[in-house]
Amino acid sequence: MKENKIGVMGGLGHIGLIQAACLAKLGYKTTAYDIDLGRMKGLLQGRMPFQEPGLTELVMESLNNGLLKFTSRIKDLEEADIVFICVGTPSLSSGEADLSQVYSAVEKVARNRSNHCLAVVKSTVPVGTSRNLTQYLKEHKLSEKVTMVSNPEFLREGSGVTDFWEPARIVVGSEAEESAEKAAQIYAPPGVPVIKSSWENSELIKYASNAFLAAKISFINEIALLSEKVGADIRVISRGIGLDPRINPFFLEAGVGFSGPCLEKDLKSLIAQFQKVQRKANILESVFLVNEGQRKGMIHKLQEELGPLKGKRIGVLGMAFKEGTDDVRQSHSLPIVKHLLSLEAVVTVSDPWIKNPEQGGLSKSELPGVEWLSCPYEAAKGKDAVLILTAWQEYRELNLQKLKASMRNPLIVDGRNLFNVKDMEALKIKYLGVGI
Repeated sequence: MKENKIGVMGGLGHIGLIQAACLAKLGYKTTAYDIDLGRMKGLLQGRMPFQEPGLTELVMESLNNGLLKFTSRIKDLEEADIVFICVGTPSLSSGEADLSQVYSAVEKVARNRSNHCLAVVKSTVPVGTSRNLTQYLKEHKLSEKVTMVSNPEFLREGSGVTDFWEPARIVVGSEAEESAEKAAQIYAPPGVPVIKSSWENSELIKYASNAFLAAKISFINEIALLSEKVGADIRVISRGIGLDPRINPFFLEAGVGFSGPCLEKDLKSLIAQFQKVQRKANILESVFLVNEGQRKGMIHKLQEELGPLKGKRIGVLGMAFKEGTDDVRQSHSLPIVKHLLSLEAVVTVSDPWIKNPEQGGLSKSELPGVEWLSCPYEAAKGKDAVLILTAWQEYRELNLQKLKASMRNPLIVDGRNLFNVKDMEALKIKYLGVGI
């Protein structure tokens, strides 16, 4: 067992649980704190609260060998040398990040200790948060108990465990070299670049990274609009420009746009941070507008083919924001389905990992009248159109002849460009992708 004891605030959330389980695997005695007793009970019985490859084995191994512990008692973190802050920072109506959970977590840690610790913020927080938290601790006479360190996470849903073991870089922000070094040494693999800098640099690296990825997606989607009009194929264009090492091929797939719990939320927060310093984020605002347009474009394609959508039967394949996850938070599918409902379409949805609203964390009232089916062929049965919104491998392997036979009208609007246009023509299926 390694010397440092670790605590994780928000230890049953997506980032917190991965962080806790992986640190326990490294040999640290790790205590994951959370107030969600239902989720904790499920974990102790071997039920993961979300899908993440490799996580179940890590959690169960570390629970069984005693290196990982779950608790709802904040006092159980009292002896931790380092406490990772992995709580949520959801968007407010203004686009700003809600930091109430972060402040609450840091204060709870500080008020329930007798000795000093590092509070290492993994949560995505606006520039200046660590400095403001430090001032907050001073004002409340708690600064001797906690030293703030910024250490943003770069874990992708669906590959979070792999990303922990194989990071592209470790970023640490601190006012004290000793604190930065201690945090970096906890889990930085040999040979991985470690950037140790100020709080502000660390916090902005995280936002700039996500904003740049969002910009790449909106850029290729905007080129796709022209591609459709001039008879080009955006997939070939993406490959052609992605082979340039200055650009690279990642995040250059045209489609329905970006969504999920990170990119959109962080983009809104970064735009709000520009506004706070009286500057206009011209590029970032355009990235957001293009992304909104992609969602509306899916509806527009249906309307061009079917006319008014009132009473039209639409099958939607894919509710998760991306393949390999069961996360529906801020998924592009939600506003698209809601838009279809507002136009009085009759909607059936299907997703390989999300079989009902509850599994997606939704209430039945959120998508009233929507039928949920597990089988994509059943979801397509009798439909005027099928709308593909998530690039699941199961959809790439669909028997298109069988899908067509089940539909009333053979129209597929594909927001992920999963199929070959000529194959669709041969099957006499009307196929509308993005930029093709």
